[in-house]
Order: sequence, then C-alpha cells, then structure tokens
Amino acid sequence: EFVYDKEYPDKGIMIFTETMAEAIRELANLDYTPRHSNNIYRIRYDDCELTLLYPCYGAPASTVAFELAIANGLKKIIIVGEAGAIDPRIKITDYVLPTWGVREEGVSYHYIPRGYTPKIENSLHKMLLDNLRNEGYMVYTGGVWSIDAIFRETRDKVKNYSERGVLCVDMEATALMTVANYRNVEAAILLVISDELYHDKWISGWGKEELKDAEYKAVKTALDTLIKY
Repeated sequence: EFVYDKEYPDKGIMIFTETMAEAIRELANLDYTPRHSNNIYRIRYDDCELTLLYPCYGAPASTVAFELAIANGLKKIIIVGEAGAIDPRIKITDYVLPTWGVREEGVSYHYIPRGYTPKIENSLHKMLLDNLRNEGYMVYTGGVWSIDAIFRETRDKVKNYSERGVLCVDMEATALMTVANYRNVEAAILLVISDELYHDKWISGWGKEELKDAEYKAVKTALDTLIKY
C-alpha cells in the first residue's frame, strides 16, 4: 500500500529544512510550500520534471521516504541537508560533500552488517562538486559521521573523529549512502554547515540570514546539476 504504482521522475532532490522548502517553492514556481511528509512530490524546474522528497529529520524517516521513491522509479538523487562541523577548518555556511561515512545510526545495519564503510564515488557527485567550485563556494570533501542521538555528540567523539578525517556530523547521511549503495541508486550528498562543534561552546548559525542564503544556493546548484546530468 506504500507504493503508488506510479512512475515518478527518475531524478530527484531530498531536502530537510523550511528554508530549503521555500527555495524549492520559489525556484520551481510552486503555488504551495512543501511540508515534511513521506509523500513524493513532482516538481518542474527549467522544463525538467523532478522528484522532490522532504522527509522529517533522522535516518529512519528519511530512508522511508527514500525507499518509497526508489520503488516508484527514482534512480538518481541529490540530498541537501545540514551538518555540524567537527573539523576546525570548516565554518558555518561552508559546504561538505561526503565521500565516506562513520555509521552511528541504526538504520544502515539492517542493510549491511558491521565493518562496512558507505562511500560515494560517482559522476553525479563529481558534477555537483565541480559546479559548486565553479560558483566559487567553499567546498570540502571527506568523511561524515551520522548519529541518531544528538545529545551524544560528545567532545571526545568530536575530537576522535576529527582526528580520523571526519569533517562533520549529521543524522542521515550514512544511512542514505548505505541505502543508495544497496539499491544501486546514484546519490550525491550536499551538507550545509549550520553549526560548529569544535569550540569550547557550541556555535549555531540557525536563524541567521547567512545560513539561509547558503541553503538557497545549495538547493539551486543541486537543481541545476540534476537537470544537466
């Protein structure tokens, strides 16, 4: 009953924040603002039909939406989310494109057992990276750490993972990477840095115009990449 027996566009974008939803409404000329849901939206951008996913936060909710979209024809996706920087080089509004991940969410272990490191190595990722750099944005590539329990992003873990080359922490990336690998879907992930965890005190960019602008530009570049891919 969860599969709609409809063929949706095979290219899509997943978003997570109200700012990103507003960007989609403006860029795709929608007469409504998308809301958090497992529903699959169909949008048109620059005369190209795309699938839009706007799930709730967290690995379980986002993978439900992802699996449903895959069952309805999705084959290529750019996921645009937020993350907290744990590498001191990385600042609020910078972009991270994960190429591998540390799994501390629970979803991915139902697909592939321990010892597996999810990775992104595909042409969509490369094209998105090139487009972001051509726009002059500050972009980093490397590891992401995904965890379900946001209050367990402890200082010792931040230090340990940063020393291992992990750049940022979020709640969904490694689960979505794992599902994409398992289902043979081509995925790229673009994380906008929303906060910094490597200081003595937590620093947040939420609510600031600079972060909203960075998220708008991230969504636009993702859409521009998808329609040309």
